[in-house]
Amino acid sequence: MMFSRMLISVIVLGVAGGAAMTGAQEEDVVAALAPRAETLILARCSVCHTPDLVAQQRLPKDRWEATVQKMRHWGAEITEEEAGLLVRFLSARYHPGAPDQLPPLDSELRKAEPLTQEPAAEGPLVGVAVRGAGIFEHNCQACHGTGATGGFGPKLAKNPILKHEDLFWETVLHGRGPMPAWGAALSHQDIADIHAWLLTK
Repeated sequence: MMFSRMLISVIVLGVAGGAAMTGAQEEDVVAALAPRAETLILARCSVCHTPDLVAQQRLPKDRWEATVQKMRHWGAEITEEEAGLLVRFLSARYHPGAPDQLPPLDSELRKAEPLTQEPAAEGPLVGVAVRGAGIFEHNCQACHGTGATGGFGPKLAKNPILKHEDLFWETVLHGRGPMPAWGAALSHQDIADIHAWLLTK
């Protein structure tokens, strides 16, 4: 009888320990992926619906996979690698057992250290316009339109902000109004390349 009780206790403790480890692993996944995943959700998904709609869901991994692929089929500009990242993040944070109340989607972006200028030793960045065209198409076109002519977001071609590099960089890195911060998704060279391309429009 005593042995049976001890065995049950060991099993219960093992299950509890396993559940705690699973929770810790979920937190690790969320913390590691949040900056880039939240940027993708705010930039790609909020073109069609509010981020709150995403945060309200509690789906298992296979349902998140189906949802992300459906969004891609409907035109969301998400690569296969980005889709995989989103599924990992969403299924770790918004699974059926997740709490009803969770921090807002951009909570990790708010906590992130703001990116500043490149180290001085590397010298000033020189944007490469031909590269910037592709980066803009993949990351910015969904909101700012083909050729930066405007859409959900403002027209950037010949926009006065391009003459104020500090304001341009501040906006891209840290966001402004409905535009999310891109500092976690784009390198400084990427931003310089986009800026160089926009100056050609």
